[in-house]
Amino acid sequence: MNLRVYHRTRYVYRTAVTDSHNEVRLRPATEDPRRLHFFLLKVHPPKRLRHRRDDFFNYVQWFDIPEPHTELIIEATSHVVTTSPYTEGRPLGCNFWQYKEDEASDMLHPFLSGSEYVSIENDVWRLAIDAREDRQDVFESAEAIMNFIHSGWSYTPHATHAQTHMNEVLADRRGVCQDFAHVMLGMCRTQGIPARYVSGYLYNGPMGHLRGAMASHAWCEVWLPGRGWYGLDPTNNTLADERYVKIATGRDYADAAPIRGSFSGPHGATSVLEVKVEVEEMKASAIKRP
Repeated sequence: MNLRVYHRTRYVYRTAVTDSHNEVRLRPATEDPRRLHFFLLKVHPPKRLRHRRDDFFNYVQWFDIPEPHTELIIEATSHVVTTSPYTEGRPLGCNFWQYKEDEASDMLHPFLSGSEYVSIENDVWRLAIDAREDRQDVFESAEAIMNFIHSGWSYTPHATHAQTHMNEVLADRRGVCQDFAHVMLGMCRTQGIPARYVSGYLYNGPMGHLRGAMASHAWCEVWLPGRGWYGLDPTNNTLADERYVKIATGRDYADAAPIRGSFSGPHGATSVLEVKVEVEEMKASAIKRP
């Protein structure tokens, strides 16, 4: 699909703040110029943008605003061509014993253990066992866990926040895409399935009914021995296909947050947050390189 993504975040501070430090992960996760046709990040107040790769090879841009300011705007525009890893069907045929022979096993350790927002305790293991129902195929097991979460948890906007731990989501059985992704990560990892968090966007289409569209979205990817990473979306109980635009990956939200920042200000200084996201399909002829 040929997709245009527009993401605008605006912070309005009730009093002037200083020493604002910001990290941004908004660039689509591809180096292929045939896929990423255009990306532009703008900030206001205007500042020099620096960039680096983080520990998970995400493209990170960062900037500082030392002087007083009462507003910060971060605006990203992307034109990207997406494809589906499922064009030849579901990747079945991988069994759990194959992980022992996987040459990528050292790389996978961070995605098999607990992390800042993900737990792999015994109660999570029991839930995953119930969801798997003795399945031995890795991808079928991951799908079963996705289905289990989608049917057992309520999608409830504003019931949680960015720092909600998956244990709270397990207890309340409600949340949003970030929460469902964290629950799925924990359940997969207890079964020995390497699983990582993905942040990005979702194209819903003019007649679509997918949750999480027109906003930052989150889903999971599981590693299949000899095949690589495959995405599953427990919020919508669907496979992450060409409708999904991957931005960043990590152990959980803490590694892949689209925007992270801090500032200094008077005691009790607060901000009002406004976010606008648009994901639309474009004709191939309309996508032009800068």
